[in-house]
Amino acid sequence: MTSRRFRLIRHHDISGVSGTGPVAEGVQFTDGAVALRWYGDYPTTTVWDGIDSVIAIHGHQGATEVEWLDPEAGPDPELKVRTDLPPRPWPDLHAAPEPEPDPDEEPAAGNQPHH
Repeated sequence: MTSRRFRLIRHHDISGVSGTGPVAEGVQFTDGAVALRWYGDYPTTTVWDGIDSVIAIHGHQGATEVEWLDPEAGPDPELKVRTDLPPRPWPDLHAAPEPEPDPDEEPAAGNQPHH
C-alpha cells in the first residue's frame, strides 16, 4: 500500500466556521495514520490515528464526507500491523497518568495524621 490522498467535502456547515464544499485535504499513510490540512483564513494541520477518528470528529453525522483522490491499494504485506495498541477512541489513548506520591514529601496540613 502507498499513501492515499483525500479531501473532506462539507455538505452542511453545522459549526458555521468552515463553510461548505472542500474544507480540508489529507493523506492516509501506509500504517493508517492520517494528516489533515484545513483550508481557510487560518490553515491548520492535524494528525490522527486513522480515518475513522477523523470521520467521528469532523463527519458531523454525514454532513461531511471523505472524497478519496487515490484508489485503495490494499494492505502492504511488508508493513507489520500493530495489534497490541489499546482500544480507541483517541482522547483516552493519551490520558495523563497520576503522579506517584513522593515518599520524602510531608503530607499537606489538612492531611496530618491525628494522634
